[in-house]
Amino acid sequence: MLEIWGRKNSNQVIHVMWTVGELKLDYKRHNVGGSFGGLKNEDYQKLNPNLYIPTIKDGNFVLWESYAIIRYLSKKYGYGSLWPQDICAAALADQWIEWFQETLMPKLFPIFWNKVRVSENDRDNNKIEEMVKNLNSIMEILEKQLDGKNYIIGDSFTMGDIPVGAGMFKYFELDIKRPSFPNIEKWYEKLCQREAYKKHAMNKFGTNPDEWLEIEKKG
Repeated sequence: MLEIWGRKNSNQVIHVMWTVGELKLDYKRHNVGGSFGGLKNEDYQKLNPNLYIPTIKDGNFVLWESYAIIRYLSKKYGYGSLWPQDICAAALADQWIEWFQETLMPKLFPIFWNKVRVSENDRDNNKIEEMVKNLNSIMEILEKQLDGKNYIIGDSFTMGDIPVGAGMFKYFELDIKRPSFPNIEKWYEKLCQREAYKKHAMNKFGTNPDEWLEIEKKG
């Protein structure tokens, strides 16, 4: 059985759990990180010397770094589906994992942090508004990529949809201004119909630090 260390509401853990759900793997998840602590536990340090989440153990094999975990699980258990057989298609799926990490996440998550993890009285709304404008300009890239496609690289769902798709739940749930993105909205609707997405990615996160913490503690 696959073992996973990480709290349910961690963005990086969500990516891994959604992957596991799509692959229908048996697993046991341990709540560590955030309000659960445990990262400095001696046993956990042996698994992940970086003291962050997620970490997995598949048999005797231990792996950390969420995107490495997505690739590993997709290739081992989802070759021909999450990991396309065609080398070019696999490279394109991988490209969009990198795009999320390098391009979209740095624009999206400062907004998420300021709208959820910072108390309302301490928020700089003018700064948030400017960040939202920058984010929406980046979203144009995704909108064009999805034109005429069911999923990010074509007709089939792949690992390339996972990090970006997980981010979309936050994008559409946050109280921010969003222009119309018909292709993204159509794709997002498809994701919302996937059972693994419903279970692992559509996690409510609240609107302030207290709500966030209350939800987190529910595990």
